Amino acid sequence: MNTKSVTAALVASAAAAALFVTGCSDNASSTPAKSSAAPAPQAAPAPSGKSAASVDGKAFDATFTTTCAKQGGTLALALTDAANAAYGNLSVSATVTGTDTVQAVGIAGSKGGDAGQPYAIGYGNGMPGGSAKLTKDGNTYKVTGEGVSADLANPLAGPKTSKFDITFACSTVVGG
Repeated sequence: MNTKSVTAALVASAAAAALFVTGCSDNASSTPAKSSAAPAPQAAPAPSGKSAASVDGKAFDATFTTTCAKQGGTLALALTDAANAAYGNLSVSATVTGTDTVQAVGIAGSKGGDAGQPYAIGYGNGMPGGSAKLTKDGNTYKVTGEGVSADLANPLAGPKTSKFDITFACSTVVGG
């Protein structure tokens, strides 16, 4: 497997997903998710009506703005925190097709990665490594699975996997 290709695909997927949904966000924010001092073995579910995200059992301490938009058979979901203390401009996104297939997941921060580099985890349907599953309850969408990331300071170390658990609590779905 070509590490440079995987790294480039991850970064491009996360950036494209974040840019796609940023232009149509609303100002409804949710209560910040609290992070624990040590990663829990399994992420606690988000309280009803609250958006949240965790990686490897550790919840992001973030004040997320939730954006949900549908066009044709594609649903774009995003959580953004433009001034996150640990991750800078933090964006969590997922793209779902009409058949409830998760096509892509991107988790990216302008800081917070290894050796001071940007933080990025990605999943792309059909790409090697990772998985994603969608469950929904009304306008609340939960995406769970495993994504791939790389240490950008040491790309020869190869890709690593991380489990994610994301809840998108949509007050409305634009176009839906």
